[in-house]
Amino acid sequence: MQYNKIIESVKLIFTWNKSDRLWQMPFFAGLGVGIILFIAGYFNRPDLGLVAIIGANIFLYVQDTPIYHKMVVCFCCAFGMTTSFALGLIGQSFPFLIPIIIFFVTMISAQVVRYFSIGAPGFFFFTFAAILGTYIHFDIKDYPFAIGLVALGTMLANVMVLLYSLVVIYVFHHSPKPVPKLGEFGFGVIVIDPIIIAFFVAFSMYLQSFFELDRGYWVGISCAAVLTAVTFKQIWVKQFQRILGTIVGVCFSYFLLHFSLPPIYFALLMMFFMFCGEFLVVRNYALAMVFLTPYSTYLAEVSSFMNYDPDLIIKSRVFDIVIGSLIGLLGGAFMHWSALRGVIDKVARRIVFRWIGRD
Repeated sequence: MQYNKIIESVKLIFTWNKSDRLWQMPFFAGLGVGIILFIAGYFNRPDLGLVAIIGANIFLYVQDTPIYHKMVVCFCCAFGMTTSFALGLIGQSFPFLIPIIIFFVTMISAQVVRYFSIGAPGFFFFTFAAILGTYIHFDIKDYPFAIGLVALGTMLANVMVLLYSLVVIYVFHHSPKPVPKLGEFGFGVIVIDPIIIAFFVAFSMYLQSFFELDRGYWVGISCAAVLTAVTFKQIWVKQFQRILGTIVGVCFSYFLLHFSLPPIYFALLMMFFMFCGEFLVVRNYALAMVFLTPYSTYLAEVSSFMNYDPDLIIKSRVFDIVIGSLIGLLGGAFMHWSALRGVIDKVARRIVFRWIGRD
């Protein structure tokens, strides 16, 4: 019986899942990335284009709902993404605040996306933006400029959302789904889970800082990515998919990092990574990571754009992702520990209900 469960779990890692995600979604996501990098390349500053792409990631929150709902959700995500990055920049000046900042960004974003039933990728990119904000170096006087770049990325992403919506509805005659109900997941999923998730993501950031890991931000990013899964079984599978896909992806990245690409080829390459990654991520997470690993590597290494030490980057990333994924797995175990959930539930209910004026 135990052997059969192990075989079944291993099969899940390599399963090709069916998906109703439209192919136009990853196409427009890649197109938005390409436009930003083409413009940045025209001004010979592809590194600034990568900063703007942080904001462009809000396109990935587009839902299969009526146009007005798509636009409202993505406008709100634009505000959240820009704020998350800005808070991350504050962490550069006050490093001791980084775990606290990451905790609140993760907790609040996880609660909001769950309450509004936004779905995948959940809180991940808000935490991702905050973590990158703590790492990508900018002088204090350049903080408004950096925040503006992210905001510009969100603006272009919203244009892509509108174009995508018009195309799928009026060209491909796709009927949108109804707007999801608010708060239907219940108190435990909307309040308790985000608290536990945020604690472990913040703990991973503290741990990488304590051990002074080189490029240790991947610990927090990997932990957050694993904890976007809902059930413990999904967390377990996603952990191994992320590790397996990343190992293949870093080999791909190691090869690419040896080349200094012209801006136009770099833009086309990032478009390709985004399209493939978003097309595959709902079908097989491990395979998607093969393409998302080099994409996120370029994004995270913006501070040393095209002046990489591939050996150092790859060695650090594999080690940090394994550590982060294991912390995420531990967080998943705690999140599904009924005794701990019961204690947190009682405390949280007292605080929340007192805050809103209910007994």
